[in-house]
Amino acid sequence: MARKFRGTEQVKVDGKGRMSIPARLRRVFDAGDPGFAASATGRTQLVAVHGPDWWNWIELYSIEAIEAIDEQIDRLPRGSQERRWLELLMNGQSTDLEIDREGRLVLPLKLREKLGFTEGTETVFESRGDYVQVYHPDERPKDVQALEAFAESHGPEFDPRAFLQQADKG
Repeated sequence: MARKFRGTEQVKVDGKGRMSIPARLRRVFDAGDPGFAASATGRTQLVAVHGPDWWNWIELYSIEAIEAIDEQIDRLPRGSQERRWLELLMNGQSTDLEIDREGRLVLPLKLREKLGFTEGTETVFESRGDYVQVYHPDERPKDVQALEAFAESHGPEFDPRAFLQQADKG
């Protein structure tokens, strides 16, 4: 089983668009890149999914995690709307990136502009299990806003771990 990302970190963008990936997150990316150990470059490969225009975040996946998603997509019926949408999202609206030897990730200018990341911006790296969500601290991701509304609808006494019972039934 692949290691999971855990925790939230703030990461500053420098003048060249680089961000130092916190060591504990970097270890998960390293472990999730099958070519990392065999590579002499010391660079870890990963995939950034930037999604449609309305996304105000990006998702960073290890190679292992993105390959598992690709396998799930491949099992969907060819030509189905679900498969086509997931292929567009996970393949067409994504880009390959790498973490350099110094533990830095360079985000392409297009992604920095989309997210409003300028030199000195303190970005948020928030773990989501098999990926890390990255966003501007002044703008909570729209999907998180929807989750907060969902949680609120269950009331303050609700324990979300109750959903785990559904996983046990499957």
